[in-house]
Amino acid sequence: MTDLGQPGQPVRLEVVARFVDIATDALGDAREEIDALNVFPVPDGDTGTNMFLTMSTARESLRQVLRDAGLGRIAGDAHAGPPVPGAVTPEHLVLALRALARGALMGARGNSGVILAQMLGAIAGHLERATPDVRAATLVAGSLAEATAASYAAVGEPVEGTILTVARAASDAATAAAALPGARSRDVYVAAAAAARDALLLTPSSCRPSPRRGSSTPAGEG
Repeated sequence: MTDLGQPGQPVRLEVVARFVDIATDALGDAREEIDALNVFPVPDGDTGTNMFLTMSTARESLRQVLRDAGLGRIAGDAHAGPPVPGAVTPEHLVLALRALARGALMGARGNSGVILAQMLGAIAGHLERATPDVRAATLVAGSLAEATAASYAAVGEPVEGTILTVARAASDAATAAAALPGARSRDVYVAAAAAARDALLLTPSSCRPSPRRGSSTPAGEG
């Protein structure tokens, strides 16, 4: 997994845009499988679609800001020329992160989309506040921790065994991994992903079993 940034530049706009692309495409690929799962407290059958549409709107908001700034190549426009050296400024990063958060919030669909939007907003805010001296591993772990806090705050009566539990397991593992000497951001990603998968397997048996994973919660799988 690519590091978010480098020494003196903790967050790079190109990497943020790439991460958003990967997340959106992954949700697009999995949306039908996620839709087929039941979700607490009732089976609504559209969790995957709601998460995908929310993420897609966030991505388009980010891309539009980049196009307006003349950074179409970073936005995924194949015909746009590469940005000239020095064209990407810290201000562009701030605008992009805010557009991502705003797009997610405005395009949130269903309960799962609202929770996802709050998580994306928390991550964007944490990245925007990053200082040049922050370690990449610490930055990633902090982003996930804020996202988890935001997900719990978005729910009136938090219920464990849902996306909340999966997010908390991931952020707890990320925090522990980041605290290890010499930890890199990719170590944090690996630890968070492994913990999320483990937590997913322990979600309520009231969810219809997935052919590949057994019982799981749709939003948590997303």
